[in-house]
Amino acid sequence: METNKHYPFTLRKNDDVYSVSADLESDDLYNRYYTFFKKHDYEGNGYCWEGHITQILEKLDEDLLSEIEFDPEAGGFYAYFPSAEAQLKFANLLSPIFSDMDTLEEWVLQADRDRVDD
Repeated sequence: METNKHYPFTLRKNDDVYSVSADLESDDLYNRYYTFFKKHDYEGNGYCWEGHITQILEKLDEDLLSEIEFDPEAGGFYAYFPSAEAQLKFANLLSPIFSDMDTLEEWVLQADRDRVDD
């Protein structure tokens, strides 16, 4: 079985568009993240993820934010990038945070709730 080293994100390339997504309604992600975000009084939808990711990147790599086009939805997180380099940088920064619930919780507890639209 192949494992996704960028879990919980999926990386794709379509023509010259590089994307990162998370299917928040999939059984795996829903069961893991819905309960987590609910515990912190968040919906845990794509808008919630965007708000937390934006705040995390402001601290880790603010320049990367200018290269991301966010397009969240209720059931999914979607982001688009102009290059494979930006896409990989995003995944390499955020996958370790979102795949480790203790680390994610540290970031969520620091977040400015007013900047998370969920």
